[in-house]
Amino acid sequence: MSSENMDNNLNRAGIKDYSTRYSKKLIDTYFKSNKSITGGDIKSLADISQINLFVIKNLFEEWQKETDNLKSNYFDYQSEGVKSALTEFMNVLSRNISIKKDHFEPLLIRAVEESVLLIFSPYDFYTHLAEHSNGEMTLENLKRTLKYVRVNKNLLENLVQTMEERKLDKVNDSTYADLINEVFQNIQASPDDIGVYFDNFSKIEPLQESDIYGVLMDEKPAVEPAPIEAEAEEKEEGPSISKVEPTEDEDLKTINDIHASEAEEPTIAEIHQTKGIDNLNAAMSINQRFMFKNALFNGDDKAFEDTIAHIENCRSKEEAMKYIYKEFPQWNIESEEFEEFVELIEKRLK
Repeated sequence: MSSENMDNNLNRAGIKDYSTRYSKKLIDTYFKSNKSITGGDIKSLADISQINLFVIKNLFEEWQKETDNLKSNYFDYQSEGVKSALTEFMNVLSRNISIKKDHFEPLLIRAVEESVLLIFSPYDFYTHLAEHSNGEMTLENLKRTLKYVRVNKNLLENLVQTMEERKLDKVNDSTYADLINEVFQNIQASPDDIGVYFDNFSKIEPLQESDIYGVLMDEKPAVEPAPIEAEAEEKEEGPSISKVEPTEDEDLKTINDIHASEAEEPTIAEIHQTKGIDNLNAAMSINQRFMFKNALFNGDDKAFEDTIAHIENCRSKEEAMKYIYKEFPQWNIESEEFEEFVELIEKRLK
């Protein structure tokens, strides 16, 4: 997948405008009967789970900015003890999220905008990450972002792996851009299928290709025909030359054509199917079962077993994640235990 094949007519203004319209409809519906939104409701707000995850990502990033600015002439905020206490404080806050409409709206708009980029133009999304990096991208930030990415995730995984292999803890914007180009050129798989996302977005607010990619060439008005008088003069001068119509192959491909995967090329979903599992219980190691029960279910065997049984009966990973977010809003999605549990769900429900 070469960056040269990425659509170079991305309509950033259109994406921003669509994200605002989509967010307004979602927000107006929710806040019609609610004064504030909680963490549990954020996790299940949109049908597209990627949007909900990015809202939480953006919320935690704002928190991170606040803690990074903590300075004192009397206290050492960089000591391990203080850092540990702040992490625990963050865990408590994550279980007590309450956001008013006016403060929530910009978080949601940004999350929708980022989700549109990630789904429909992943190259631009991963380039966009540098816009908030203050001149350098750190491996730590990329790993943190990885926790919230569910679509076209293998691209970011390859980027993180490349930096780890080269022992790069941070890179400047120029080097980061080079790494992105390298990763996209080396990955052979196509992006995740976009058709279903067009439908899901349009359930709230109609989404058109022009909202994302601008006016397509095949949507431009046809060239005006020559005046009748001119045609008559040509006939008098000699035999007319029939107009050569462009073949279908010569027409500019539509976005659906661009994103359609070739028959012999496996999709990302097909690649992940080879890593799938048939049964959650059978796939878990003893250590994982012990870790999940204690870290996520507070040692409650019945709650653990009932949850696994429910997930086994889910028809999709989206359905399973909605159940998880609704039943366990207190879980810390920043934790390694949560991330590992979600990875198993994704492998079980392809």
